Amino acid sequence: ECSDAHMYFLQPFEHATVSACSNCTIVVGAVAGLLHVVDCEKMTITSAARRVLVSNCNDVSLYIFTPSPSLLVGINKNCQFAPYNTYYDGLREDLLATGLAAAVVSADNVVIDDSIHGPALQCASNKWKQPVELNKICDVLITHSMPKYSDDKALSNEDTMQTPTLVPASEFQLLFVPIESNISKKERLAEEAMHSLEGKDEGDRPRIGSIFSHCLADVLQLSPFRLPTEYERRALVKADRMRSLQQLIQTDLTREQQIKLEEELNRGFRDWLVTSGNLRQVLDLVHLESKSSGSRSFK
Repeated sequence: ECSDAHMYFLQPFEHATVSACSNCTIVVGAVAGLLHVVDCEKMTITSAARRVLVSNCNDVSLYIFTPSPSLLVGINKNCQFAPYNTYYDGLREDLLATGLAAAVVSADNVVIDDSIHGPALQCASNKWKQPVELNKICDVLITHSMPKYSDDKALSNEDTMQTPTLVPASEFQLLFVPIESNISKKERLAEEAMHSLEGKDEGDRPRIGSIFSHCLADVLQLSPFRLPTEYERRALVKADRMRSLQQLIQTDLTREQQIKLEEELNRGFRDWLVTSGNLRQVLDLVHLESKSSGSRSFK
């Protein structure tokens, strides 16, 4: 029963239930059994689960990996489904722990491994785009088993139910988990070291474009879930656009103009945080990062 929050449960679960939540973004690690989403509205949920059940939900978007078609029961409106859209450090281990992935072995029964990605994984095909509405199936069975009436429409729930839709590739969004993977951290530190050797200051370092590119690289290279071709293409196009814009800012604007642009963007972003109600999420992330840094220093 949460509202207006971002939550990240990055671990394996036997079963998981998201109940009576609204206006939240939730990432549930890997679920060995059933992920049940019930009585929720205006939600974005990302998870890998063996089975997904959606009950009485409104305006819920699910970015999922599941080897079984998702099942919708009760009255659900404006539910959307999309392929899994994130990566976090430990996802591969969670998938192995829950049986949603298996290590690839060679002909001589040796696990295929590399020093960067760990063991190669294989997963079942993702049934994210095959949701099944139980009520409509029941309506069809009842209609075929009963004698014909002139008012057949009164026997159907079609007016109270809406067929779930698929998130189009043009609207697909990657999700940034605010916990940096070890590989991304190494790449970032290498870039910072390179900039330091080249004598560049903080203002010359890659910003949003690089962050998006790192996230996209994690999803494409480290996640065992392949994005559908059109979704991957759209994500790559967005990354190219961000890089192009970043290069234009760095090459076509003077240092003073870059600083002024950054100030205006920061001001607009702060205003948006306040008006959208997302300021608390940012403060929570800052607190989490400070707590994490303090814990590392203590150790």
